[in-house]
Amino acid sequence: MLIRRIRPFLLLLIGIVTFAQSFLSIAATGAKNSAGTVELLTLHSTIFSNTRTIRVWLPPEYHRPDSAHRQYPVFYFTDGVATFHGRELGKIAAKLTASGNIQLTIFVGIDNGGSTRESKHPGSDRANEYLPFPDEFLDPPVPNPHGKLFPSFFQKEVRPLVESHYRTSGEIGIAGSSYGGTVALYTALQNPRQFRWLLLESPSLYVDHDKLLSLSEAQQQWPPYVYVGAGTDEGEGDAKKEMVDDVNRLASAIHNKSNVCKVIVPGAEHSEDAWRLRLPSALKFLLGNHSCSAPIAP
Repeated sequence: MLIRRIRPFLLLLIGIVTFAQSFLSIAATGAKNSAGTVELLTLHSTIFSNTRTIRVWLPPEYHRPDSAHRQYPVFYFTDGVATFHGRELGKIAAKLTASGNIQLTIFVGIDNGGSTRESKHPGSDRANEYLPFPDEFLDPPVPNPHGKLFPSFFQKEVRPLVESHYRTSGEIGIAGSSYGGTVALYTALQNPRQFRWLLLESPSLYVDHDKLLSLSEAQQQWPPYVYVGAGTDEGEGDAKKEMVDDVNRLASAIHNKSNVCKVIVPGAEHSEDAWRLRLPSALKFLLGNHSCSAPIAP
């Protein structure tokens, strides 16, 4: 099917773009203002044998003396560079926090394998960390990806690093788009009770003959709140229908087991622009007890 040929190219391109952008954030460390604070941590992973940046957005109140004893939930996003730059997570979080539309939350962006210091092939290195199962149509191929290690990486390396630096409440969420959504879903399936929130944008559910969809349909426990978004124009030809069909199938598997919000946006593509537009309404549903709704065009 056509999606098998188009989508891997898009996924590799996302990895290359995030690698190119990874040098843009260094000056953001400790930048404090009314929009909150962005701080950068360095994670040396023994699981993946590489070094990456962990990007942390703190609410404006975090460093105030009267908040010194307050603890905060943490929402983790894959593709850290793209999330903070392409999706403008910090800007959106600041606006939603200031308006009272979401609860005070720490947002964390985990840089992908293509944004590590050791990466020589950004697209393939990203795919290697994010695919729990092979994508048989990926070119160049990654026949034995290491995405099954991501839940352990998240639990044993990412969370301890963040929780050792910041006042966290123990409530967590995980989010991702495209391959980043694939590994976010896989991670949540391994230990759903660990997560309160799950945010998936255009997840690549077709890998290894729809294996993630089959696992999802057999799953009985889910995070209490799940948001799944996609567009009707992701790829060409059969790709468009297949993305919508896959997301509908996933939402049906979650229905009656969790509070799930499914949003299909007419004309939306497989892009950071589309995910950025949907992010505010997704966060309001997950973190602000708002009803499930489609994004409002700017």
